[in-house]
This record gives sequence, structure tokens and C-alpha cells, in this order.
Amino acid sequence: MKNAHLRIGNLQFTKVLRDTTIDVSVRMDRFIAEDESDGRSARCHLLSVIGNDQEIGAIAAAISDEARFYASGPGLNRIMVSIGKDADVFRGSISVPGRRRPVRHLVAVSEDLSRTRAGGNPTARRTVLCNGDPAFLLYRLAARFGLPVLPEWSEWFSHELQRHDAIEPLLGLGCRPVLVKGTKKRFLGWIGHALKRGQISIPPDDRSSVWQVPASF
Repeated sequence: MKNAHLRIGNLQFTKVLRDTTIDVSVRMDRFIAEDESDGRSARCHLLSVIGNDQEIGAIAAAISDEARFYASGPGLNRIMVSIGKDADVFRGSISVPGRRRPVRHLVAVSEDLSRTRAGGNPTARRTVLCNGDPAFLLYRLAARFGLPVLPEWSEWFSHELQRHDAIEPLLGLGCRPVLVKGTKKRFLGWIGHALKRGQISIPPDDRSSVWQVPASF
């Protein structure tokens, strides 16, 4: 937690009404977004912010209204973002020693990101992931699409993604997110060809394989 404040960003929501202006600014510790074609805005996939009751309530209402926000932080230039419709919003409380009232916490997940769960939208052509680690990539794609893979194939699969230009970095705060482009059929094709060519193999014995994936997010 040392120097944690240096890794925290900011999320701002402003709305001008007839008689007043709503201006809410909260601290943001996690953020994933994808640049839009205009180069001036981004499509948000994950927000994790903290604030008081009124601030978090205003942010939750704005997300429901598909409003736009301004996000900024270390390594992240100020950019306009929107999380879109059908976002999942989770709210909770964090008790902090020395404070009379708990801090309110909100996490919002876009429809695209929420569908990366196991079996989510098996016909998808793109997958948003919060980490580009080779083992994490293969593990999450295998869980989503039901791919028959082994942890030992992680480096090979990561190389294939790069070779086919099927992976690109996304905007992130507190993580290193990526966008993977490809369908279940395409990935199964890669696996089949690689097995035939001996680029990857299935161990002849019955030893179990263990996934070593990043656990801190």
C-alpha cells in the first residue's frame, strides 16, 4: 500500500441542469477502456471508484443513464468515456480505521467484459481481458470458449496471437488490459494445426497440469 495515492486516478461527472450544475469527482483505482475511432473518447469496460454516499449514488445514476465521464490518472491522459448500456454495477462499503463512516465502493462492468465469464457468449469475436500474461490469456479464453488446452501451451498461444495481429493493448489503470480478437473456431484451428506440426503436444502420461495465473487484480 506504500505510495498507493500515486497510483490512483480520478473520475469526474458533470451535468448542467436548468437551475444547477452537478459536478462529482471520485477517486478511481481500476480502469479499463478502449479507444474510439474519433481518438477523443473511449468505451469503458471497467470502473472501480470510491467516495461518499452522495458521490457514489450520483455515479451509479449516471451509469444507468449511459452518461459520459472524464477519466484521468497516472499514465492516463484525461479522456471522455462511457460504459454503455446493460452495464453491471456492484456497490459496497469499506470500513476504514479512524473514520466514523465507511467509504462507499462502486464497480461497474461493461456488457462486453461481463460476457467473458465461462460460457459467456460462445460465438463472440472479441474478448476483453484485464491482464496480458500468456498463462492468464489462455486460461480465460479456455474457460470462456471451452477450449481443450494445457498450461504448457501458453507461450505458444501468446505468440500466435501476436503473429496473427489478434491482440492489442487497451487503456488501463491498475492493470494491463488487452483485447483479443478471434472466435472459438479460429482458436481450435490454431490448436489443431499446431498439434499436427508438433509445435505443441499432449504429455503421454497422466500427470496433472497446474495453471499459474496472476492472482492480484
